[in-house]
Amino acid sequence: MKQILCLGDACADIIIPYGAAKIGVDKPLEFSCGGTAANTASGLARLGAGCAFLGKAGDDFFGRTMKNALEKDGVDTKLFTLDKNLSSIMILAVIDENNDRFPFLMPRERPSHLQLYDADIPEGLLDQISFVHTTGLMLFEEPAAGTVCRFLEKCAGRGIRVSLDINLRIETLNRNKKYLYQALECTDYLLGSGLDEFVPLTGIGDPFKAARSLVTDKRAVVCRMGNKGSIAFDRLGAYGCGAFPVEVVDTLGAGDAYNSGFLWALSKEKDLQFANQAGCAAAAINITRQGARNCPDEKELVFFLQTYES
Repeated sequence: MKQILCLGDACADIIIPYGAAKIGVDKPLEFSCGGTAANTASGLARLGAGCAFLGKAGDDFFGRTMKNALEKDGVDTKLFTLDKNLSSIMILAVIDENNDRFPFLMPRERPSHLQLYDADIPEGLLDQISFVHTTGLMLFEEPAAGTVCRFLEKCAGRGIRVSLDINLRIETLNRNKKYLYQALECTDYLLGSGLDEFVPLTGIGDPFKAARSLVTDKRAVVCRMGNKGSIAFDRLGAYGCGAFPVEVVDTLGAGDAYNSGFLWALSKEKDLQFANQAGCAAAAINITRQGARNCPDEKELVFFLQTYES
């Protein structure tokens, strides 16, 4: 059976409570495994989808821990390279008294996830995958940006479906816009946040109009709107799903959980409307728990969807 390939970043998330946020905290630091592509791979594996992760990290404590965590979730990590000449990337998230997160990437020079070369992608991989998912975080700079774009072009040429989570930041828009538009030419499913990503990317003030402007005969677009749910667009129409009424514990990783549910549904040949609902449901379940990687298994997701249908 062919796999879904998640190509992208794996990182160490280090949470640092600051000031008033430290009150009542037992540990001054919290470490967890993260990375948008790695989180999506973890969620897909938990949902029972055959999934492989392709990426790079350092051959250090963080890299080995991240690889082991993915393997524990059921992800195929044969293509997850740990390089002794690199240091695994870390996201230092400082939490203030309002529980807002201020992330800082380390190291700034030669981040491990962006040291991906053509030689890191084995010959014959296209014969083993039915779908590839990646993230705009891989399109910031060479060598990864060029490597990813060339690989996506090969996938598109072979009829392998491609999904791209924009992961755009306004401050880096001009830095990776060239590669982002190159990747878009190969993309079947484009996912992103309405106000934070589609609006600055297109220059259109209305997030729904901004997302819809990127729809083509080949490409569907998903506009995520946080606690307002999401809308998926294709040439045939728009398919909305409101946010499910759940008790929110932690929103970290909600978008990645959405991606997992969305891709799981597509891997089962479900339509765009159902895939959008499955993505919203996976995100809703994820945010009822602490941490980024709390995607449900298939049984829990199906039960959740059936509960809210009735």
